Amino acid sequence: MRENHFQQKNYKNYLYSGFLGILFRWQHKMLSPKIYKNCEKILEIGPGFEPNLKFTKLNFKEYYCLELNQNIDHEDYYKKNFPNIKFNTYDGKSIKFEDNYFDRIIISHTLEHILDFENFLIEMLRVLKKGSVISIASPCDNGLLWRLGRYMLKKTYHKYKKTSEIDYDYLIAKEHVNTIFQIISVLKKNFHIVDETYLPFRFKIIDLNLIHICHVMKK
Repeated sequence: MRENHFQQKNYKNYLYSGFLGILFRWQHKMLSPKIYKNCEKILEIGPGFEPNLKFTKLNFKEYYCLELNQNIDHEDYYKKNFPNIKFNTYDGKSIKFEDNYFDRIIISHTLEHILDFENFLIEMLRVLKKGSVISIASPCDNGLLWRLGRYMLKKTYHKYKKTSEIDYDYLIAKEHVNTIFQIISVLKKNFHIVDETYLPFRFKIIDLNLIHICHVMKK
């Protein structure tokens, strides 16, 4: 669902080089502050080829990753590079674990892809233990700075990579089905946010930042 020819070919280099590389590595560190680094059972949803564990030292007994795409490249990649991670796939709606199983859930740049993300958040809370957190990172799409950054990337990086502007716009239109305004509105209305920050400028204004990070606690 999240993968296509453009993403398979460019996604890793696109997000983890240059300024974006600095920003995304910073995001991973902010996503796992010291208070959440010691958890026995951790679930990460939608990490692609870049799990949080790659950038932040975490202490755990069990670490699971769930991916929508059943591309064998993902599974082989995890077996080779992260043998301590248990890799599984899921259908984007249900998580095949028992209630109250995990001590922490990490989900980075994934909620914007999920059509019924509110019910999926409820499903995540189901498999999370009481008093534990879901750590969430989302792009500030459709904020002003995010749109400006996307325009600049179309005129520089994607032009250099010979990706047509219409193909890139189509990809974003199909994949980013939820804006940051929708995500934050749902989170603040129905879930208990215990911490919230923005990158790169930290002040809480969507239009002047690129990434939103928060931690939702199960009460």
